[in-house]
Amino acid sequence: MLYDDKKFIGNVIKIARKNAKMSQAELAELINMCDKNLGNIENGKQFPQVNNFLKIIETLNIPLKNFGVKENKNQKDDIQDELLKIIYSASKEKAKIYLEAIKFIDKIS
Repeated sequence: MLYDDKKFIGNVIKIARKNAKMSQAELAELINMCDKNLGNIENGKQFPQVNNFLKIIETLNIPLKNFGVKENKNQKDDIQDELLKIIYSASKEKAKIYLEAIKFIDKIS
């Protein structure tokens, strides 16, 4: 269930900020937001704009599940994501080697 209540969202942010031992002014400065707007969000008077919301949750390292968003990731997804990161960051020569290795492993298993 996704919670869209302003007070709920503001409270999650406020608790995370306090746990991070930050003042509203410090967080507002980090995310380039007016501390009055951050106060209004934390007090449930307004919703954060999407870009500000994303900056807040990234800065405070708040998982989306804290806002009621279910994550459908599983271990298989994590492994595939890691493999893709390695492949995408590889040089063309390394990518060829990875491809041959994967084909070989797939063939013998």
